[in-house]
Amino acid sequence: MEYPWYELIKDSDEISQGDILYHCPVPFLNSSLDITSGAIIEAEMKYIDGIIMTQACDLANGKVQNVVLCTVDNISNFKQQMQNQGRNAKDIQNQVKHIISGNQPAFHIIDKYESKELKQEHLLINFKDLFSIPVSVAKQVAKKNKCRLRLCPPYREHLSQAFARYFMRVGLPNNIKDL
Repeated sequence: MEYPWYELIKDSDEISQGDILYHCPVPFLNSSLDITSGAIIEAEMKYIDGIIMTQACDLANGKVQNVVLCTVDNISNFKQQMQNQGRNAKDIQNQVKHIISGNQPAFHIIDKYESKELKQEHLLINFKDLFSIPVSVAKQVAKKNKCRLRLCPPYREHLSQAFARYFMRVGLPNNIKDL
């Protein structure tokens, strides 16, 4: 039995877990803010490509006002960044293999997609870069995208599991030495 990685969504503002939103506005706070001064806090609006991590059932049943997004980037951009940092091709390929096998918990890779409407190379999802935006904004971006991808089960659940593993890591100051 074949399991497609994606469903192609066209001209719809319906959103769900696993939806890839392109050019999505997110707020960035200045990292040098002094919140004790009582000054008005200003945020810069930047645009990211992201994937919705909020559970599909919560979105479908209107149980949330905001969606959680993780950033996504083309794997070729990730490889280029590593090359710019002085990594050789073998190191880069090993890093990608570690991510695919789940040995780099901060990242997850999803498959490429190609049809006559849309072409997308492999995407790297970064669990360290999280954003929250109102559902209404996510729906506007979804509609504006015209043609976008939605990750299908079981790949969506696999992504959710990887996301959970990243956040449930626990480091102990001292572990049991001997029994």
